[in-house]
Amino acid sequence: MEDNGQRILRHVHASARAQTERLLDSDLYRQLTQEGLLVGAVSVEVTPEGGLLLEHPRIALPSYPFEWTPGMLADAATLTLDIQRRAWAQGWTLKDAAANNVLFDGTRPVFCDLLSLRNRQADDAPGWQAYGQFVRHFILPLLAVTELGRTPRDIFLAHRDGLRAAEISPFIPWYSQMNLAMWLHVRLPARLERRRISKALRPTATHTSPSNASDGTPWLLNNLQGFVARLNGRSHQLSAWSAYTGNRDHYADAELEAKRTAVASIVSEGRYASVLDVGANSGEFSQLAAQHGARQIVALDDDLNALNALYRHSRTSGHPIQCLHANMARPTPATGWQLAETLPLPERFAQRFDLVLMLAVVHHLVVTERLPLPQLFIVLSNYCSDTLLIEFVPRDDPRFIEIAGPNIALYDHWDLNYFLASAQPWFELQQEIVISTQRRLLRLRRR
Repeated sequence: MEDNGQRILRHVHASARAQTERLLDSDLYRQLTQEGLLVGAVSVEVTPEGGLLLEHPRIALPSYPFEWTPGMLADAATLTLDIQRRAWAQGWTLKDAAANNVLFDGTRPVFCDLLSLRNRQADDAPGWQAYGQFVRHFILPLLAVTELGRTPRDIFLAHRDGLRAAEISPFIPWYSQMNLAMWLHVRLPARLERRRISKALRPTATHTSPSNASDGTPWLLNNLQGFVARLNGRSHQLSAWSAYTGNRDHYADAELEAKRTAVASIVSEGRYASVLDVGANSGEFSQLAAQHGARQIVALDDDLNALNALYRHSRTSGHPIQCLHANMARPTPATGWQLAETLPLPERFAQRFDLVLMLAVVHHLVVTERLPLPQLFIVLSNYCSDTLLIEFVPRDDPRFIEIAGPNIALYDHWDLNYFLASAQPWFELQQEIVISTQRRLLRLRRR
């Protein structure tokens, strides 16, 4: 639960107090929290009812599986398997393996459901209690992404508990099924689901390693890990915009260099700790902000493949860039029962960013998404606490003409004066940077 929007508190019922105290005093807890894999409990209080009240550190910007890239989903799966592998070896186990038990701190996944960890019992069967949930939340969605062109967004917005094997198995190409992992985690469960065999009969026949019949769990976890790695490796795709940075025919070299120089000059001032890059694409300017000391950068884009490439690069480079697959014109809504299980994107963004970058994106939002420009500035004023760097593209720009098509006459009023007048109630112009005869960057200050 959240206390006045400032503290993250978890109430532990009295019946679970002893188990929780054992966990907090365990080597497993210390190892996982020290390595940043598991959220810690920064304070512990005993409630009048005999339970516990735990306080957790806040993740700066929570995101949800329907905003992740395939690479993020794969890394969340790897984290879950790593925790289960360590837990199993030390006498613990995860009873839950849902994707929404993971949050991202920049590019780093963190497991946040502390109470999913429980002591193993003497009568626990070999295998993993949460195996089925792990497959529904990670294996099958990753398979649907690589083989069926689905996205984490459309999967998890529609299916809170992930996918079931029988739903997607008939659509997987035959040549993708010629390996043990596919049969073990997809084809066989799909057959069992279709035959309606009771849940109690499913696990052990497929969870035991032929080489270690007494406990096949380590083998199972290794097999799942290998399958996740293969699916993750196959999620590299090319979209209309994923090669945008290296192939921008509508930009002249001089114009590109002028734009890079202008952005670098502004982010190098060192004033901006938190940056939002709207329409980040491959993240060229997000990376510039990271190189000049920004501590939190959110890269927002609706192109999943370009964003996935940026996430992979950020993981490798160590840049503090958090990728969010979302559309500013149709932001992620509140979801769940009574719209109270997840926070809408505008609420998470409110007054969070010192610097908002809107580079070569406003004309797309206005023309393609049909957003009223004055209302767009209202939204930006809610996200931005200091500076908005926005690119103005005139109506005679070739790219503007292309996206407007036969509706170009609707934008006869579109000029710099109209643009600045729309921004004026919330922003004041500080600097105008000409980057070509067509385009210019406007540095606006929040009023």
